[in-house]
Amino acid sequence: MSTARIMWTKIDEAPALATYALLPIVKAFAKGTGVEIDLRDISLAGRIIAAFPDRLQADQRIPDELGALGELAKTPAANIVKLPNISASVPQLREAIAELQSRGYDVPDYPAEPADDAERQVQARYGAVLGSAVNPVLREGNSDRGAGAAGSGGGAQATPRRG
Repeated sequence: MSTARIMWTKIDEAPALATYALLPIVKAFAKGTGVEIDLRDISLAGRIIAAFPDRLQADQRIPDELGALGELAKTPAANIVKLPNISASVPQLREAIAELQSRGYDVPDYPAEPADDAERQVQARYGAVLGSAVNPVLREGNSDRGAGAAGSGGGAQATPRRG
C-alpha cells in the first residue's frame, strides 16, 4: 500500500501562527491513516535562501520547495495545503535579506537599480520571490485543483474555472 502525502506549506507572518496551531491537530487526525503530512518551506526567507544556493554553506542550503510544489501541482496526485502568505514587497524583501545576513547567510543585497550584469542577475533571482510569487506557481492558472479524482470524478480538473 502506498502512502498518501499532503504537502503543507510553511509561510510567513500571521498565517504561520495558524500552521503552528493547526498542523499538530491535522497530524494527529492523520496518524494511523496512511496519510503523511510533509511541511514545505515557501516562506519569503525560504524562497530567498533557495534562490542563492551557490553563495551559501552546505548546511545553510535548502531546496527550492516552491519549484518542487509547482511541479507537483501539475500532477493528479497533488494534495497541497497552502495557507495565505505575504505578497513580498521590496521593503519586506530588504528586511528579510538583512535578517538572513545577520544570521550568517551570504545572500546579496537587493539592487534596486542594477549597475551591471551581475547586479541584473541578482535582481532577476530576487524577482522570482517578490510579489505574489507563490499563487501562480501552485495554481498553474487553476484554483479548482483541490478536489482529487476520488472526490470529484476528476470534474474540477476536466472543467477548470477560468478567471
